[in-house]
Amino acid sequence: MLYKFEELDEWLDRLGYPKLDGVGGFQIIKGIDFKEAYLAGSIHFDNDGIYLEYNERKFKGYMFIQEPYINYNGGPAKFPKFHLIKCKIIQEFIASGRFNQRYEWSNSDLNDLIDKQSRRLYKDCKLELCSFCESDLFSGIRTTEDFFQSLDKDVVDNNSFEVDIFGYVRGMEQISKNYRDRRGYVCESCGVSPDQRMHRRFWHTHHKDGNKTNNTDANLECLCVLCHSNQDARHIENFQKERLKHEVRSFVDLYREKLIQLGNRFLRVFQ
Repeated sequence: MLYKFEELDEWLDRLGYPKLDGVGGFQIIKGIDFKEAYLAGSIHFDNDGIYLEYNERKFKGYMFIQEPYINYNGGPAKFPKFHLIKCKIIQEFIASGRFNQRYEWSNSDLNDLIDKQSRRLYKDCKLELCSFCESDLFSGIRTTEDFFQSLDKDVVDNNSFEVDIFGYVRGMEQISKNYRDRRGYVCESCGVSPDQRMHRRFWHTHHKDGNKTNNTDANLECLCVLCHSNQDARHIENFQKERLKHEVRSFVDLYREKLIQLGNRFLRVFQ
């Protein structure tokens, strides 16, 4: 269960979310959905590893099936192998185009697994290298712990974090909702608030510095969709998508009189 705290910073600290703004050095990253990252062009296969481009940096890692059959029909535990390169198994997986197995990208020494049949959670598992990868690489790496020890970690940031490929920390939807709840769904730019609970979808949580992982209280802002869509050139461009333009129009149609009374400076676009 998620609880509200007086200060969002305190809540994030307790959950263990990192503040990445300006952070350097090595970082442990988990929870990257391979399909999303690969289709977004953020996964690259090199001769020595599988690289993730994230937050304008390049990280070396590996792939593994996050929800395998571990205790199939009550049998002995069998953990999946991990893959360091585009070996025969990964080539066939990608060539099929079906993405019917949920692979994850990670650079950690240990990972959590979920048994696909029983849904039992296995915490902090050490995985063994795929035999095809091992025969192709001749690297001496046998386990995820071996891989982790081989990485260049001159400067280590001990924060471990999980993100989605679009840069949001996992749980961002709840962080966003909690922030808007605490602000009473009042736009911090123009002051408009929803007349009905169902209209809350028109209020967004904006990251002032553009860093989606910087969820400090000082960096968040509750904005109506009209103010959010006009924050800067990047937001204006993003809101040119027809679905988002429709959201803004619908909001303006519903709240035009209130926006006029409050003097919303962006309303002139719709006059």
